[in-house]
Amino acid sequence: MRVLFVMWGWRTHLHPVAPLAWALRGAGHEVRVLGQPALGPAITELGLTAVAAGPDLDVLPEFRKFVLPAEARPAPEPPADGVPRALKLFARLAGEMAGDAVRFAQAWRPDLVVAEPTAFAGPLVAAALGIPSVRHLYGPDLVARAARFLPGLLEPIGGRLGVGPVDPLAGTTIDPTPSCLHAPGDLPRRLVRYLPCSGPERAEVVLGPVSRPRVCVTWGHTMELLDPQYFLAGETARAVAELDVNVVLAISARQRALLGELPPNVSVFVDPPLDQVLAHCDVLVSQGGAGSVLTGLAAGLPQVAVGQLPDHLAIARRLEAAGAGRALAAAEFSAAAVAGAVFDVLQRSGFATAARRARLENEDRPAPADLVAELRSLAGR
Repeated sequence: MRVLFVMWGWRTHLHPVAPLAWALRGAGHEVRVLGQPALGPAITELGLTAVAAGPDLDVLPEFRKFVLPAEARPAPEPPADGVPRALKLFARLAGEMAGDAVRFAQAWRPDLVVAEPTAFAGPLVAAALGIPSVRHLYGPDLVARAARFLPGLLEPIGGRLGVGPVDPLAGTTIDPTPSCLHAPGDLPRRLVRYLPCSGPERAEVVLGPVSRPRVCVTWGHTMELLDPQYFLAGETARAVAELDVNVVLAISARQRALLGELPPNVSVFVDPPLDQVLAHCDVLVSQGGAGSVLTGLAAGLPQVAVGQLPDHLAIARRLEAAGAGRALAAAEFSAAAVAGAVFDVLQRSGFATAARRARLENEDRPAPADLVAELRSLAGR
């Protein structure tokens, strides 16, 4: 069969979906990954075939509006129409991509569309061709909470494509997220094992044994892209290093200059596979992004997550509610607060126990390759 994966331009939404694309390719099926042109290199780095759709849109100015304040303030007024600003952005991206996406799909004739949950162009393409559409989550299903707004947002785009009402939440949802991060009211979903993917394979990470706990600090990619002032990895590492621990910083090459001076018990790894670093650690401290948190739970590590974006904070709070870590909002962040949270996680064994349960659950789930036959059946092949 032919399977069309649909993304937009955000690399971290691509990585959790890549193992399923590889599994389909390995089983002999044809795969294309459609996204904005700027995502093309990230797709081809993963050994997949990229298809460009729509123009590249600079979403960073919009995302900067979502950053939570670093000091306590009254909650901002919701939009007058009640529609979350992020959903409006995702609908705009879908509108820009939909025409090119449908034209390619009409020529290539896929049997199935797999889309990440914010890539609404995916279900629109599937509706235009009359084929099944599958949602593949990259983290907790935060989009489903705003289900009532989606038909109205997508109706004008569907009208241009000549299709009727489109429900992007309909059909099968594939979910690599641990059940401890699920919430009441989540849609039914097909659970799959989360396989960490950070891009092309890099050098093996080898860390020897140490006599003290080892804490990994990483800050993903999003916050630094929005503004270097939001990149708190160096400040966090210095705070955690005041404890009786060894600290490992996992960063990208362009983040190295943002760290500042570091104490001697902090080691820096540039562009490492995060899962390989975490195999040698006891605690993960991060910005609360889905990729960081899920990779930490796949390693069975308790965590401290500092949410500077609403979705990151929502994930951090679910992590804390599950007993697998501590959550801090941007307004709560300080050296003392983050060090205290790490100390708490190290001292209380319940955090590690909950994280180990998440790891064992993940290992017991079907691998992406085990879903291929189900997808063939869904596509009528």
